[in-house]
Amino acid sequence: MPLTTPAILAALTGAYRLARFDRSGLEFFDRTPEGALNSFYAAVVVLPAYALLLAIRLWDTAGDSPLLQVLTVESIAYVVSWTAFPLALHRIASVMGKTDRYPGTVAAYNWSSVVQMAVYLPVIVLSATGLLPSILSEGLVFGVMMAMLTYQWFVLRTALDLSGLAAAALVMLDLFLSAAITDFSDGLL
Repeated sequence: MPLTTPAILAALTGAYRLARFDRSGLEFFDRTPEGALNSFYAAVVVLPAYALLLAIRLWDTAGDSPLLQVLTVESIAYVVSWTAFPLALHRIASVMGKTDRYPGTVAAYNWSSVVQMAVYLPVIVLSATGLLPSILSEGLVFGVMMAMLTYQWFVLRTALDLSGLAAAALVMLDLFLSAAITDFSDGLL
């Protein structure tokens, strides 16, 4: 079933509330298996911003690679990056006896990526312009990264009803998977 504008707005409201550490944000997500599947529409919402981030990241390094190769490798990496953690989380939720909370967690996790990108992209663009001194720019990027990791931690802790340490371990797993996918795709270019 195609996702409707009201459903997208409700999910984004939930993601925004979670970003404010408001647990009631979970109530705005469709926490059914269909809602989890529909939450992957967030990848489409984030795609233009991701393409800009990718262009900034690869501007100096991908010049020797053919454009079709860059687009193919990075398109596959994008899809893999959106699915790797939810797949790993499926098994982890099962082992933890939290399969009933899995669909809602995927929905919250995916839609939270839209909020993260809305915060992260302007900081990266500002950093790339060179308008700020290097130390300030790097500090700002680091601070936003820490805020986004804290946000992911809160989303996972709240949606799966986990301890802080267990949620932190999941954030580290997500970070590891993302870094591995990025390193692998960069190696192909």
